[in-house]
Amino acid sequence: MKKLILPILFAICLSFQSYGQTLYGIGTVWDDNFSEWTVFTGEGEGYLKIKWLNDPSEWEYYINDEQFGTIRLKWKDDPTHWEIRGSNGEIVTARTQWPNDLSSWRITNNSTTVNLKPKWSNDLNEWKFKDSRSGMMYLETAWTNDFRDWEIDDKTINLSIHMKMAIVFLTIFHSVP
Repeated sequence: MKKLILPILFAICLSFQSYGQTLYGIGTVWDDNFSEWTVFTGEGEGYLKIKWLNDPSEWEYYINDEQFGTIRLKWKDDPTHWEIRGSNGEIVTARTQWPNDLSSWRITNNSTTVNLKPKWSNDLNEWKFKDSRSGMMYLETAWTNDFRDWEIDDKTINLSIHMKMAIVFLTIFHSVP
């Protein structure tokens, strides 16, 4: 019985750790380059960066030296389907809600699903999702039409850091010129 309790307690602690991160912002490391970003959380900083030079189909992120993962296109010739693999084994899938419409996304880890889209159809400066079970997240450029710095209003409920990073990634990736 004792052998069974310890792994269960470890798994519970690990899952709480990944849900406790609050995101406050993200900004480019370099003013003239969108391939490396600093992620600001309530507990410190992390980063999001392109994995292979000049190949935007695969990215990696680290949050506060605790959580990490990869973001990659499921198929290199299909920009409508991304896969996020978290350090805890969580797999998040992001697909467009409509064929070839890169402004409306369905993000799921098979237990939670959120829909992300710009606040206004003709303005990529503000993105949001709002859901009665998962809370809300609102992302806005710090300065209009300057896509290097984003402010994040993270009022999510029980949403993993990997789901949050999928939301943030899709926002910046599909807003940056």
